[in-house]
Amino acid sequence: MTDAGIRRQINDLRTALHRQGASTRQIAAVISERLHLNPRVAFRHAVGLSQAQVADLYNRRWPSEHPKTFKQISYWECWQGPGSPASSASARAPSYEDLVRLAALYGCLVDDLLLGPRRAPITTAAGTPWPAEGLSGADASNYADETGHDALITVAILTGEGTTTVRLSRRQFTELLAAGGLVAMLPGTEPVPERGAAYFRQVLSAHQCGHHLIDPAAHITALSRQLGRIEHSRGAVSRADARELRQVQSEYAEHVSWLYRELGHLAACRAWIERAVTWALEAGDTSMVTYMMLRNASIALDQRDPAQAIDLARAAQHAPWQLPPVLQGVAKAYEARGHALTGTVASAELDDATRLIATRSVTSGPAYLRFFGADFADVQRATCYVDAGTPARAVTILQSKITALPVSHHRDRAAYLARLGTAHAADQVPDAAAIAAMGSLGEARRAGSEHVLAELGQIDRVLTTRWPGQENVRQFHDALQSTTAA
Repeated sequence: MTDAGIRRQINDLRTALHRQGASTRQIAAVISERLHLNPRVAFRHAVGLSQAQVADLYNRRWPSEHPKTFKQISYWECWQGPGSPASSASARAPSYEDLVRLAALYGCLVDDLLLGPRRAPITTAAGTPWPAEGLSGADASNYADETGHDALITVAILTGEGTTTVRLSRRQFTELLAAGGLVAMLPGTEPVPERGAAYFRQVLSAHQCGHHLIDPAAHITALSRQLGRIEHSRGAVSRADARELRQVQSEYAEHVSWLYRELGHLAACRAWIERAVTWALEAGDTSMVTYMMLRNASIALDQRDPAQAIDLARAAQHAPWQLPPVLQGVAKAYEARGHALTGTVASAELDDATRLIATRSVTSGPAYLRFFGADFADVQRATCYVDAGTPARAVTILQSKITALPVSHHRDRAAYLARLGTAHAADQVPDAAAIAAMGSLGEARRAGSEHVLAELGQIDRVLTTRWPGQENVRQFHDALQSTTAA
């Protein structure tokens, strides 16, 4: 078929799909599949532009001393994508800035132009599907390091012929999250209406899975923007769809409350808990209402208020509605922790919690509960041992959890190391406590977790009061003071 014939076929296909109400992404997917065109070509045709027209629009919107020509657009379209040579006689990789601008012109996402509107699952270096419990395929080990360099986040994409690697800076990753640009990278994701509940849940899932890669404030900014879009969408849908979108808003509010807790802003955390409860009640999501009750119980445990924690945990277990087993397990774990603060290890409650949490299903139940698993139950048990005065039993549990964490999970490692430091201090081993606390401090810096830093402050007070002359204790104290003063 001649070039003119191909263009005519594409125009006819685009017109027919547009009349059927297909989105730009859906049109590009069909064009790419039927005519075997790469994503940048498919999206240009999906919006009905020639290379010269794209160059003209680009130059009008972003004028510069070196305007783009149709040749630059052609070079970018001949490039075969991530993993292929960056340049050749006819193909050149566009810069990230150019990709962002093309995405703006085509009304799509940056990763659409890299990988197309349909994605294969992301894998870790070991080849396992992503994300089981997070974006473990991302190498962010130098995130927020002291040199101030913008670390690379490396994501491995499983394709039909192997694995392709995409590298983004932390800034680029943040921008993609803010724009919802990692949505289609989630496993099993199909194109969905961009203002429907499924789409907004995909955006939230991307933030949850990437929570350990950028600081909480960046997530909060992006999620707040998405909440405004959800509210706008509620005004243009049916009553049933508006109710479901209200439920989605409660799920966003839950995650934002957790992020504020990580930042150490308890007032904001509680305000978003209340917002999540209000929206959940409007939507009839009783599980979320209970979950937020348990979020308050967790805060009470942090503040070492066993009476309030136990009351809230018991109230959650006796709620006048049916709870998912995992929520019952979390409630029992928090009740056990409340008892531990009074010196009692509630073994029966801990065993029940482990059994109930083990019934968690990744395919059913509220999505916001998918992060509760065996690791959570074990860490709660270890914390009970520390609080009840038998810290040696906690050390082995915590060490095994720390060694099993993916390298990129800075926040979890910071929290586990802080608990380990607390356990060593309670077990009268100050050097080991200071070393664990120092490791936690480095990870907390990378994760931007003020919540963990507050826990480290408690460890520092114990260590400097009891063992002020220990060299490791002094080093940890000085490092913590430098961090909090910065």
